[in-house]
Order: sequence, then structure tokens, then C-alpha cells
Amino acid sequence: MYVVIRADGGPEIGYGHLVRTGALASELLDRGHQVTYATTKPEHVREVCPAGVDTLTIPSREDPEQVREFIRDHAGVTVVDSYLADGTYQKRLGEVSPLVVIADDTRHRIAADVLVNGNLYAPDLEYDVIDAEPTWCLGPEYLLLRQAIAEYASMDPPWRDPPTRAIVTMGGSDIVGLTPTVIRAFDGFDLRVDAVVGPGFSTEQEMEIGDTADDVSADVHVVRDPDDLPKRMYQADFAVTTASTTTYELLALGTPIVSVPVIDNQELIAEALRQQNLAIVLSRDAECRSFRTAIEKYCSDSSLRHARQNTGQELITGNGIKRVANMIYKKSKY
Repeated sequence: MYVVIRADGGPEIGYGHLVRTGALASELLDRGHQVTYATTKPEHVREVCPAGVDTLTIPSREDPEQVREFIRDHAGVTVVDSYLADGTYQKRLGEVSPLVVIADDTRHRIAADVLVNGNLYAPDLEYDVIDAEPTWCLGPEYLLLRQAIAEYASMDPPWRDPPTRAIVTMGGSDIVGLTPTVIRAFDGFDLRVDAVVGPGFSTEQEMEIGDTADDVSADVHVVRDPDDLPKRMYQADFAVTTASTTTYELLALGTPIVSVPVIDNQELIAEALRQQNLAIVLSRDAECRSFRTAIEKYCSDSSLRHARQNTGQELITGNGIKRVANMIYKKSKY
């Protein structure tokens, strides 16, 4: 089977689309299928996605025509994960290839054979469909988690009381520059803290993070795009992160979360976390004091950490990627 994935990522727009489609691509490659990314940023695909994928460079994120011409002759199935792929875009691609759309919200009408939305809130949304209804893959059982995350998610998370390890991971590019603020909040705590510098962080950001780490009393280790990030998240007693794809990975690992939405499309995740009592959720304008209060809460309340460990792993399993891959295979035209 030949699968074309239409997705982009990078410092300006974030890496979430590439992380989750990369997990799907890895599963498809393991099954012996061929995967090509149609993307405006092939360098970021090569940076984030598995080595076995091919790339097709396209000139526009909004014009479907070059993608349409390519998939008409090549794709057994096309997967689209892009906030710019509206209903018209989807319909054009769906005319020449079975189409799987990965979405986070209802900003666009749906013209697809399969809709995948693995978010906590996905089953509660009202979707506007063009023509026939898609096959619905809604909710956490369809989350596209990386294989390494799924492997650690099958294990019991470590337990330490009091906690000794934490991790700060604010996305692939930390588009609002929160990492130094979070690191300052750890000053005075007897913790080892992994401060993750994602692939899209600038040199200036990394230098500021390093300088901040030197100024606090906590044992802060600044690490750039570590290969063992899933292990570090699993080993942490709690994490500070954005309300993004990483949230679901941490839930699956049983790692208690301090979550903060930093862009509009993360507000739905933040609200779901609040409603289901799955994390300490801060407001978008949170300052150092708010992060410090949240850190102190996890350090002092072992029952809360224990409850969050259990609830996260009960809610999020590592089987979503296989369910979606099976659905793609069923929809393939050859």
C-alpha cells in the first residue's frame, strides 16, 4: 500500500502534526507499506519523522492541486493533517484518493472517508459533513501515540515520595518563550529537572534557558531534542508542559501534569483536562508564581500524584495507532 501524508511542521507552526503523523508513518512502514509526505517543509519532516519516509515538496499549504495530481497516480490512501485543509481542499483530494482527515476541532467542514480526532473532547463536538458521513474515529482510543510512548505506557510508572525528578517540555519550538519562566519557578526545590529544548528552539532561546538554569538552585539539566525523551517523561515524577500532543503522551505514561495552553487551539485540551480533573491547568497568562504553586502542590500532595498516575494510564492506552492503521488499510484502493 502506498500512503501519502499531507502535513507540515516547524518552528513557526509547531511540530504536533509531524509528531502524530510520524507515529502513524512508523506503524505503516513497520507493516511494509510505502509512505510519502507531501509538504512545504521537507527539512522538518526529515528532522522529526521516521527515516524510511519519502518527501514531495509542494509550493503551497493552501492549494491542493499539486497534491491532487500526485495522489491521483500514486496514493492508495491519502492522510491529511493540516489546519489549512478546509472542506473544499478535502473534497478535491477525496475525488482521486480515499481520504483520511486528522482533525482537532470543527473549524472546517468534513469531506473525508475517515475522520480521526483522538482528543478527549472529540466525541462531544458537532461536525459539519459534506456529502456522505465519514467513518468516525473519535476519542482517546484513536490517539496517534509514538511507539516508544506506547511501550512505556504498558509499564507501571515509577513512584517516589517525595518526588525527586521533574521535566519541562514546552513543545518543539516554545512559541511563546515560557521555558525560562518555568525553570525559575523551580528555584528552591530539591529536584532534578530536565529542561527540554525542542528542535525548533532558536540559539538565543537555548542560551537564555541555559543562563536561567544556572541561576536557580534546582538541579536543572538542559537537553536539546533528546532521543530518549519518552524515557525522560516516563521517569519524571511530574511534568510541566503545554496543552498539546505532549499532554496525551504524559497521560499515557502516568506522569502527573502541570498544563498551560499557549495558543487558541490548545484551549479545548486545557478545558477537557480541567473538566475531567486530569491535570493542574494554569491560565494562558500564568506567571512564575502560578507555576511555583503548582510545583509545590505536586511536591506536597502524594495522593494527588498517585491519583493522576492511575487516571492517566486508565484513560490513554497505546493501541490507537494500530486502530487507525487498520482503518487506513481497509480504505485503501489498492
